[in-house]
Amino acid sequence: MGIQRYDHSAVVAHREVTIYSHSKGNNVMATRQEQIIGLLERLAQNLGNDMAGAVAVSSDGIVLASRMSTDVNADRVGAVAATMIGVTKRVSGELKIGLTEEAIIKSDNGMFMVLPAGDQSLLAINLRQGANLGMVRIEARDAAKAIGGVL
Repeated sequence: MGIQRYDHSAVVAHREVTIYSHSKGNNVMATRQEQIIGLLERLAQNLGNDMAGAVAVSSDGIVLASRMSTDVNADRVGAVAATMIGVTKRVSGELKIGLTEEAIIKSDNGMFMVLPAGDQSLLAINLRQGANLGMVRIEARDAAKAIGGVL
């Protein structure tokens, strides 16, 4: 499983910030995309074998950063995640049950979870069968909040 980098200039333009490296004493320029990739890596470390992959996408489904296996089309996953959360928001509104916090698909061999990451982005996580959903939800909410903060 590797990191896939995406250069969507319309989405990530003008998104550089300075991060200070205390270990070397040098300033390191990191794009917001690099920060999000770091957050996806930390999520993967925290969830261990429960997570098969994750992708951060804009609310319209454009991939910002991905940590999916190479046999998974991250662009397609991003589009599906945006569609899922859009439909879920419409259903929540129609039923008057409040704001959507997350959408989870449970299937024979795993789960797929999508949750808002700030106002204009989403976090989608592919989970293995038997994943500890309670721990995943805690870690996913923390990661989504951090991603939203970067953007």
